[in-house]
Amino acid sequence: MKKLTSLILAGMIALPSIAVANEKANKLMVIVTTNDSVTQLMAGVLALQSKKQGASVEMLYCGKAGDLVIKGSNEVILKPKSKSPQMLIKKLIKIGAKVEVCPPYLPNANKTKADLIKGVTVAKPPKIAETILDKDTKILSY
Repeated sequence: MKKLTSLILAGMIALPSIAVANEKANKLMVIVTTNDSVTQLMAGVLALQSKKQGASVEMLYCGKAGDLVIKGSNEVILKPKSKSPQMLIKKLIKIGAKVEVCPPYLPNANKTKADLIKGVTVAKPPKIAETILDKDTKILSY
């Protein structure tokens, strides 16, 4: 009887941790700094799939990756789906993802807010920090 009671108690203790392990993060923050177009595309693919699965998605482009959110920037079409990172950015914006550029990018690239593609905003560091520190946020950085 003691063994049965111990097994039941052990199961009751393990049950909540199993439930937590099966929960999905509901927020995704993707920080893109690389100038590698394949990696940029994959960051967009994973963000898009996460958004389709119900996550709140926020993309932050910094450094050379900031070029992607500039109107008329050079697009690299990649296989196998003949898509560019910019195409995925525009699709993410269309389905409600938040897409931002790092504040130092624009002045250091001799660009202004007017140069950003429609739907892209300049990030506010306190808000980004709040998202990063939220325990429900998964962070991917490329």
